[in-house]
Amino acid sequence: MPMATDTSMNHYERINQVRQYIREHMDEPMDRDELARMAGYSLIHFHRIFTAHVGEGVNSYVRRMRMERAARQLLRGEHNVTEIALASGYETPASFGKAFKQTFGVSPSEFRELEPMAAGHLIYRQFFYNRKGQIMQPMEIRTLPDMPVLYARATERMTSPAFQTANQAAFGQLMTALAQLNAAAKMRHCIAIYPDPVEVGEEARFDAGAIFVEGYQPDAPQGLSYQTLPGGRWAVFRHVGPYDTLWQTWQGALRDWLPTSGEEMRDAIPFEDYVDDPSQTAPEQLRTDIFIPIK
Repeated sequence: MPMATDTSMNHYERINQVRQYIREHMDEPMDRDELARMAGYSLIHFHRIFTAHVGEGVNSYVRRMRMERAARQLLRGEHNVTEIALASGYETPASFGKAFKQTFGVSPSEFRELEPMAAGHLIYRQFFYNRKGQIMQPMEIRTLPDMPVLYARATERMTSPAFQTANQAAFGQLMTALAQLNAAAKMRHCIAIYPDPVEVGEEARFDAGAIFVEGYQPDAPQGLSYQTLPGGRWAVFRHVGPYDTLWQTWQGALRDWLPTSGEEMRDAIPFEDYVDDPSQTAPEQLRTDIFIPIK
């Protein structure tokens, strides 16, 4: 694959280059590391930026592209269902039919009975986003030193773009440890770090972390470890509202602000800083700061 070396290349163009490659090589295995290299991003940044622009992760996008091609083949009557299923990477027509109905809401046989206009609408439906008239701006740009983080880690096989169990397990373990250490009052930031691309159907790690006041660093209890958030510049975006709407601020930052900002992301993992205690604050008033690493 060609590698994007011009760092001034527009972010939209870089993502569209990857989308075009996927559409032209749908019969080939897709390596996310290679796709990230093509776009000129590290894997973790590539996945976030791709999702913000396209509305779904890379694997989901590849599956949808293959399914849309299968639907066009069904519509044209070029092949039978078994041939299309095998060409789409499914071992049996039954597994293909299940995936097809999940994608389009009808079975392959029902799809073939649709009027061409109705079938075409199902194939070419697009993802739409509510864009604000004014591009979101960061609350501030901060330059921070290296920051040691005491963290608990949990892993989850994702069934949706949001963690359902790993976040609760990791924070439960972290807060129990802080209580045992009598260290909660010395926690300056309560954060979440996402070391992996979060993709439906894939396993992903979730790190619940504590950054302490300067000069205080207790030994890590059993089951917890330290990692270091590398120092440098961070664009900080404030989200106000329930945690299940955080994706809106992530998208506003990565899809709308980053391409117009003249900034490039550096090789560090973004994180979320939970400013308020959810047990003491109404969901609509919760403040969360999103830290995006920039060069």
